[in-house]
Amino acid sequence: MPYPASVFSSKVERYGMSSMGTLRGLLRLLHVLVHLLKGIFICYTALRVIQNHDVTEVQHKAIQTWLYQVTKIIGVDLKVHGTPHKSPAFVVANHISWLDIVIIASVLPVSFLSKSEVRRWPVIGTLATKAGTLFIRRGTKNGVVEAISLMCARLKSGNSVAAFPEGTTTDGSSVRVFHPRLFAAAIETDSTIQPVALVYPHADGVNPIVPYVRKSNLVRHAFRIMSAKRTVAEITLCKPVPCDGRLRKQLAQLARNAIAEVVETAA
Repeated sequence: MPYPASVFSSKVERYGMSSMGTLRGLLRLLHVLVHLLKGIFICYTALRVIQNHDVTEVQHKAIQTWLYQVTKIIGVDLKVHGTPHKSPAFVVANHISWLDIVIIASVLPVSFLSKSEVRRWPVIGTLATKAGTLFIRRGTKNGVVEAISLMCARLKSGNSVAAFPEGTTTDGSSVRVFHPRLFAAAIETDSTIQPVALVYPHADGVNPIVPYVRKSNLVRHAFRIMSAKRTVAEITLCKPVPCDGRLRKQLAQLARNAIAEVVETAA
């Protein structure tokens, strides 16, 4: 049964999609499109020479600056807590939205794992490739093995990589069990694990417009965030976890607990 007009109107207003919100979203969208062109320019200047995913400190800084500007353009108020572990580190975080990637990569010099299809996306594929993204064939028999191999190579070269061990997005109120297999890359390279807790606080506990779940339409979801007056994002860099001869499952549990302590307290 369709919602009555009055009920629909109140829901739209609540999620930042009022007439004023729509105008705000359109203006921000135009700004984002212009900023994407700037990103392409950076790809073929500052990032033009990147081989084997080895991104230099200067190049990472350019990527972080560009992404931080993205957060400002779309109306995200970013708050950072804690001190990051120096590279190389295996960065793991809870996963709520595509916005997580923008926020983490604007704060830390990392490269993410991503499905290979993203490489073919217009503009975004170019940006991701030039940013040193590690593309894997998800759903294939050797997908995880391939991912671990790429991560090991990246960590051995002195650079950090990031992943979401939950394997899916959540509503942000809790943290699911971390799948331990990817932690093999940290063990093999004796890399420190940097747990990162992401929280999108709101008067209702978790900001309802941020979670990207149930295969939502990406464009509509992004526009909803851009239409909101302000979206607060808090990133907490938890105490690093050294491998110290621990097993994958132990490391996954320690990292998950550190993140859950922050996330579930905030919720």
